[in-house]
Amino acid sequence: MASGSTITLSGGTTMTQVVAGTDLIDADDFNNARTNVNALMAGAQDVTTGTFTAASTYGWGQGGVGVSSAVVGALVVDDGAGGFKDLQDDVQAMCAFLGQSVRSGVESDVDETDTILAATWNNLMLNIKDCWDGRFVPNSRTAATDASVTRTSAWTNTLTQQTDWTFASEGATREFFNGGGALGVSASRSGGTSHTQNTQWTNKLSALSDVWLYHNTTTASAGTSAGLGFYELTTAFQQINIYYGGASPYTSDYIQVLAKVNSTTNPTVVSIQTKLLDDGDNVLDQNVDGTLTINARRHQPDASGSGFSFAVPTDSTGAISGS
Repeated sequence: MASGSTITLSGGTTMTQVVAGTDLIDADDFNNARTNVNALMAGAQDVTTGTFTAASTYGWGQGGVGVSSAVVGALVVDDGAGGFKDLQDDVQAMCAFLGQSVRSGVESDVDETDTILAATWNNLMLNIKDCWDGRFVPNSRTAATDASVTRTSAWTNTLTQQTDWTFASEGATREFFNGGGALGVSASRSGGTSHTQNTQWTNKLSALSDVWLYHNTTTASAGTSAGLGFYELTTAFQQINIYYGGASPYTSDYIQVLAKVNSTTNPTVVSIQTKLLDDGDNVLDQNVDGTLTINARRHQPDASGSGFSFAVPTDSTGAISGS
C-alpha cells in the first residue's frame, strides 16, 4: 500500500501518494483514483435543490470511468481491468474539458513495455484533484440565443416575460449545471421616440447585458446579484438579480430577474422571469416605446477536445405582458 502524503478531495475519496523505492502498489491505490474519476464522469448526484453543498455535488454524465477496478493480486496493466493507460485517457479528457494542465508523465500513455514511475502515479492523482477542485468551470463555453421575443407597444408601468427551459431528465439538468452550463436572459430597446426615458432604458438594458444563472451563483455586467444559483432554486420565484442604474429622475426604474425550478427533488424545468418596472418619476412619466427585445440565453459547456457532450434543453418563450 502507498505510504506517502495523502491527497484529499472534499466529497471525494482520499488518495495516497507513492514513495519511490519503498511502496508496493495495492489495488486500492489504483481504485481510489479510479473512484474519483468515476464520480466525475458518471451521472450527477441526486441532490435536492434549495441549498448548495459543493462536497455532495458532482457528476457530468459522460458514461462513467472507462476502466474496471483493479483486483488484489493482479498486475497493473496498460488497458483492461486495472488499466493505467485507460485511467490516463480519462484524466487527459477531464483536463482537456476543464483546461487543466496535464502533469508530467500523465500526458504520455504507458504501454506494456513501460515501468510506471512513482512520480507518474503521484501526478495522476494530483491531476485528479486538479479536476475535482475545478469541476464546475469548463475550459470554454459557447453563448447562444435560444429564442427572442419582442414588443412594440408603448408602456409605462410593469412588463413581465418568462422563459422555461426543459431538460429530458433530472439527471441531465444537474449534469448541465455541474459541467458549468448556464441559462439566462438579455434584453435591448431600440427605435421609438427620441426622449430621455427611452435613452435611460436603452442604456440600462445594455449595461446589464447577459444575466447568467450558474450552478451556485448568478452573474451580470451590472446590478445586484442575490448570489443564488441553480442548486439554490425552489419552486417559487426568487430574485437572482436586480438593476436600477438610472439617472435622476429615473432612479426608481429597474430590471428584475427571478428564477425557479419545477421540482426541488426532480428538477427538469428551469424558469427565468424578467420584470421591467417603469416607475413614476414625479416629473413627466413618459411612455417607453420602440422595440423591446428579450432574449433567452444559454451558456453551453464546450467539449474542448474531451469528447464530452451536455444536453441542450428545449425552451418555451412567453410573450412580454403588461402595460
